[in-house]
Amino acid sequence: MVAIARRGFWVALHRYLGLAMLALLLVISLTGSLVAFEHELDAWLNPALLRTGHTRPALPPDELVARVEQADARLRVSFLPLDGKPGDALELRVAPRIDPESGKPLALSFDRLLVDPSSGEVLGQRRWGALRLDRPHLMSMLYLLHRKLQLPDPWGMWVTGGVALAWLGAALIGTFLTLPRRRKKKAEPLPGHRTSGASARLADFWRRWKPAWQVKRGAAWQRTNFDLHRAVALWSLPVALVLAMSGVYFSLGKEVFRPAVSLFGTLTPNPAQTLPRIAAPAQRPPALGVQEALARARPLLPVAAQDFLPWYAMHLPQQGVYRIAFKEDGMRERVLRLRYEQVFIDDQTGESRGLNGYESGTHADRFLIWQYPLHSGKVLGLAGRVLVCALGLLTASLCVTGLLLWWSRRRAILRVR
Repeated sequence: MVAIARRGFWVALHRYLGLAMLALLLVISLTGSLVAFEHELDAWLNPALLRTGHTRPALPPDELVARVEQADARLRVSFLPLDGKPGDALELRVAPRIDPESGKPLALSFDRLLVDPSSGEVLGQRRWGALRLDRPHLMSMLYLLHRKLQLPDPWGMWVTGGVALAWLGAALIGTFLTLPRRRKKKAEPLPGHRTSGASARLADFWRRWKPAWQVKRGAAWQRTNFDLHRAVALWSLPVALVLAMSGVYFSLGKEVFRPAVSLFGTLTPNPAQTLPRIAAPAQRPPALGVQEALARARPLLPVAAQDFLPWYAMHLPQQGVYRIAFKEDGMRERVLRLRYEQVFIDDQTGESRGLNGYESGTHADRFLIWQYPLHSGKVLGLAGRVLVCALGLLTASLCVTGLLLWWSRRRAILRVR
């Protein structure tokens, strides 16, 4: 009786965890399937914004930035990709300049500019993540819906983090509930087989657990729905656990994930968060351009990262530094390519202000760097993204079959009453 009562507790916990997160998990899983191919879908929806129609060579970074800022004096380029491909537009991040009279940022209705890298011509603009159902904003809107349900910070991250934790718990409990119950009597060897005691127990365990991985043919719809829910959950479990755990990292990194990881290793503080702020950054324009910053940053790379390719340049005026990023060839495109380094240098002197990345980091830092490639599937290249997309659809099907299980059980209870 105690064992039955204990199992009943876990069944109820699994059921109500599922019901509590069902609607949100359905949204997160479906949007996650689309986000797995975010860039491809964005390019398909917006060819005029993201394709230049030619392969002319790009301007030097400083000249490109100067042309964009001269075309609109209200803005400054805060983020410049350095890994553009021939025929592709560059998506620059821009921020408003400070009005010298009011001391407040000038009004901008956008934070991204799509430009032709060969001329600096602006092809379009958009505000990343804006809740707008048009082609330029659709994919970034879905990304923020996936990431934080379009809710304001920190509530959106807390909610999606709670869903990730609930999903992780429900998956583990559900797996436990599929395991065959212990036999009171010693298992007998299968007919025609003479095996050791351990082998016999293992064979008997698998023989009794095997039906949980299958869908019985010709059964009533309630039984088929139950079998589908259980079998899909078991077959997708390894990927689901990885995505749920990495989801906790993205949503509850400071609150849960990083403190947990720090128990097993040392985490290096990110200079972007720890460097001191300077007074009146608007009155201290950088003395170095992007090209000079890039040249100063290269020698500061760890030895193992000296052949890394330029990735992006980002200016952080509040700290008075450039963040120059480098990546290994094929990062997040080829299998197991995920290494990068970020070099922080003073925007006045070019002196080193810090490093953050795979080669310069600790084992704990590297574990964190693995989380994005795992969550996006990019750790396995195209095949990994297909797997993540499929897992999103399978998770959505679990939401549907789980709801049907609850509804059929609820209807049966009401009939008895």
